[in-house]
Amino acid sequence: MNEKIRIDDIIDMMIRRWWIWALCAVVFSVSAFIYTQIFVTPLYRTDGTLYVNAQRTQNTDISSGQLNSSQELVKTYKEILSRRTFLSQVAEDLDGKYSTSALKGMISYGAVNETQILEIKVTGPVPKDVYAICHSVLIHAPDELIRVINAGSVKILDDGQIPISPISPNVKQNALVAFVIGMAIGIGIILLLELFDTRIKSRDDIINKFPEPLLGEIPEFLQVEEAGENK
Repeated sequence: MNEKIRIDDIIDMMIRRWWIWALCAVVFSVSAFIYTQIFVTPLYRTDGTLYVNAQRTQNTDISSGQLNSSQELVKTYKEILSRRTFLSQVAEDLDGKYSTSALKGMISYGAVNETQILEIKVTGPVPKDVYAICHSVLIHAPDELIRVINAGSVKILDDGQIPISPISPNVKQNALVAFVIGMAIGIGIILLLELFDTRIKSRDDIINKFPEPLLGEIPEFLQVEEAGENK
């Protein structure tokens, strides 16, 4: 028995059993929306920047060697600002609300477009605390870096701000992704139902499933009730 499923057969399956994939898509989408709204903690982010100069002089002409040196120092600064000694100062500014290990997970550093500018990003669940941590890092960083490195200078370029909107979770995106996943699962269920359904439901099923010719078929009789019967 040679049976091939064509594209138009699959489309017909989806149309006949549309309620299955539609129901799966809606259930997954609504579930993701509710889960995200209730169980996922919103996260907020703010950022500030520091200017890192490898030279103590105020010479405005910066050679490529000096720029590369400053960029390498940025990597060193990132390590210094991630140490427990520095983070303990930040923890004190927040009255010990966060441990040094928690602060380390909330703060990230990176060079801006391979320049001498060091960007500090702070991510957390409380907007005011996120700003307070970023501000504390910017205040203490110049003295700490110069104390440890004993070379160059560090200046604050931009302070952080209290974030208004969370950066995550993206409720709409999560619901949309869940909708697509639910639809795909629904389509898979329909295909499984069709593949394991061996019933003969029409003359086309017989023609498609068996090579022998169709000799005849029993017509469908409809019982029509006569109007006004046995009044």
